[in-house]
Amino acid sequence: MDTAQARAILDAAVVEFNPSHVFALFSGGHDSLVSTYLTSQHPRFSGVIHCNTGIGIEETRQFVRETCARHGWPLIERMPPRVSWEEICLQGGMPGGPMKHLITYHRLKNEAVKQIVAESKTHRFDRILLSTGIRQEESTRRMRLHPVPTRREGSLVWLSPILEWTALDVGRAIEAWGLKRNRVVDLLHRSGECLCGALARPEEIEEIEYWFPKVAKRIHQMERECERLGLPNRWGSHFSGRRDARQQWLPLCQDCRTRWDEPWASQVSDKKAPDVAYEGRA
Repeated sequence: MDTAQARAILDAAVVEFNPSHVFALFSGGHDSLVSTYLTSQHPRFSGVIHCNTGIGIEETRQFVRETCARHGWPLIERMPPRVSWEEICLQGGMPGGPMKHLITYHRLKNEAVKQIVAESKTHRFDRILLSTGIRQEESTRRMRLHPVPTRREGSLVWLSPILEWTALDVGRAIEAWGLKRNRVVDLLHRSGECLCGALARPEEIEEIEYWFPKVAKRIHQMERECERLGLPNRWGSHFSGRRDARQQWLPLCQDCRTRWDEPWASQVSDKKAPDVAYEGRA
């Protein structure tokens, strides 16, 4: 692991864009744990952002809260500002497929981040930096779409300080820095902070049922309600829907990375995607 390089990437971004706020996005996963720890050591560090999607494993949310408290990191935990996962399901059925994933992404995560960015800006031309745990190795999609660690979109600067790290690097950093691991990640191999199901595999619910039956029960209750209303009612039916190039740049959905190694993922266009992660313009 190249800690010096990761810090240099962050330093360079702060110098280039001079953001008024430097936030770390912390999903509860181990990649974002490491990137958050690195970011917290910068003198311009402002705090942590956690998107509470309302449909995730509570143990992960508690892990985020406890980790931030342990290290003294200011935490902004934000729920979807306009609509809940249940309301999305009752309006159009259980989310399934890339197009539905785009909708849930914006409603459950992106709108919350846009709200925080708007609240944090000090003037029209201000920049807000968000540090993520995105790694180039983690999937073919990431390898294809994140060749550089910094990307600016209007007022927002996305940063990936551990872009070139491997999973082994992340594990070694957690051990070397004495960071506490998230039990959910060790059990499910993902943070579980969002279980909207839009890009999930049907068999994943079995793992959730075994380890976290309360959230699985909630998912099944919504499946039954959608069935009663005559709406799509299968969690994890991600093969439905058409392909969408805008899926290529959704930095708030790191847990969905392996879904893009499916056969249909390779058919998505490699041309530049529209700027959908943040719509604000300076």
